[in-house]
Amino acid sequence: MTADIQSFFMAKYQGEKQDLVFPDRKTGETRKQISKSFPRSVSEAGLNNGIEDRRQRVTFHTLRHTFASWLVMAGINLYDVKELLGHATLTMTERYAHLAPDRNKKAATTMEKVFKKKTDVVNVVNMKIR
Repeated sequence: MTADIQSFFMAKYQGEKQDLVFPDRKTGETRKQISKSFPRSVSEAGLNNGIEDRRQRVTFHTLRHTFASWLVMAGINLYDVKELLGHATLTMTERYAHLAPDRNKKAATTMEKVFKKKTDVVNVVNMKIR
């Protein structure tokens, strides 16, 4: 949980600290299903108030999708995104690869810089040998 998210929950729900954000109502343990608890929590927090376009509304899946998308757009590699999402295979995470279209260009540019540094070192060494 990021510091901003933690601050949001502490400000919104002061006085009741729990390890779980959405505990099972009956047992207090980890929920097995999210069927009604997540939408109810979103409603109680007012996260969709005033949002008419359903594509802009907060849902469980869109939160997860946005999390992954923003990581990839920020340059986080797909393997790390896979681990954070808990995907079983990298193939599941590759659906986000299109969000980092400059990754190949960045890799080539990085290699170009490495090559230039190596070439500069070789040129200096060659000058000293002469």
